[in-house]
Amino acid sequence: MPHRGLSLGSRATLVTLALAGLVISGCASDSRPDPKETVKGLFAAMRASDSLYLERHVDLAAAVATLGEDLPAESAGADPGAALLAALTGEGTLRKRWLENQIVVGGATLVADTAWVEVSFIDRLTRVQYYNKMRLDFRGDHWVINAFRTM
Repeated sequence: MPHRGLSLGSRATLVTLALAGLVISGCASDSRPDPKETVKGLFAAMRASDSLYLERHVDLAAAVATLGEDLPAESAGADPGAALLAALTGEGTLRKRWLENQIVVGGATLVADTAWVEVSFIDRLTRVQYYNKMRLDFRGDHWVINAFRTM
């Protein structure tokens, strides 16, 4: 009797290969949003003084520790998170200082649920470039900036 189609062993091999391909393609595709978009959103929120976006996408308590002397002196003694939010919005000193520069968001490096996004601040007058990386963690369904300066 002639064989029609694949043998049982060949079918099992074909099904195994198909499932392996699906698993590999599923692992390769990352459905999380691009962390660079969160960093771009940070600067858009600063321009608009959007404190709601900043509170959702910046871990203010963690990020304030990475600023050192860049946190305005007038915020000494105040709640550090609230002081950072004030510095990033309205007439805040960080908002003014950062937004007066040309801002270039570069590449991102992802390791598990942590990302580092390259950010360059270029002085519009002197053309001096200040290179930096911001660190983000993926929490729930979005990226959260927890360090403004990792270099």
